[in-house]
Amino acid sequence: MIIRLALIGTGVGNDPFRVDLPTFASLVTNQTTGRAFADVPAIDVPPDVAAFVAAYPTVDLTTPLPVPFPASLANAWAEFLARRYDLGNARWHPVVF
Repeated sequence: MIIRLALIGTGVGNDPFRVDLPTFASLVTNQTTGRAFADVPAIDVPPDVAAFVAAYPTVDLTTPLPVPFPASLANAWAEFLARRYDLGNARWHPVVF
């Protein structure tokens, strides 16, 4: 599933630009806007996040979303990944952006 996500990192030294996910197949980034398209395995995307992405499709890395990604969905996705990868307190925090 192609999802537009926020980039993290400063882009210098040991802190490269990246998306906050455990796995993805490909990545197209725009460091100016801080966004990236990532091909995320469907098994790593909970149904409520997939529904949000389907409801608000994005075609580029510059146009803002018409509706902000709810914090509740971001938290639910982080919890979903923590359970899926059995991480305990270590968590990824992907944000649709």
